[in-house]
Amino acid sequence: MKTSVEKRARPNAAVIAPTLAERIDAIEQFLQQLVVLLEVEPDLNRDTIAAWIEVTTASACAHGMQSRRERTALEQLCRRVLTPAVEVVRPAGGWLS
Repeated sequence: MKTSVEKRARPNAAVIAPTLAERIDAIEQFLQQLVVLLEVEPDLNRDTIAAWIEVTTASACAHGMQSRRERTALEQLCRRVLTPAVEVVRPAGGWLS
């Protein structure tokens, strides 16, 4: 049995639900921030993340787990996400020295 609260929540949720473009943009922004965060770790940076994605993508393609369209979409996403929005300057003595 549905309550009146459930009936009212559905139309409002549909009206305020983000569009697909907004969701994709949010994912890209999240990933950009994640990449910036990972750059402050000593052994992770944009290049190592890009290299890892390249290795896993090649493996997925070799095993037939990724179509050309999926690979193209991932490559486009990586170009957008891994392009520096800001440059991170690491302190000489470590993160919290």
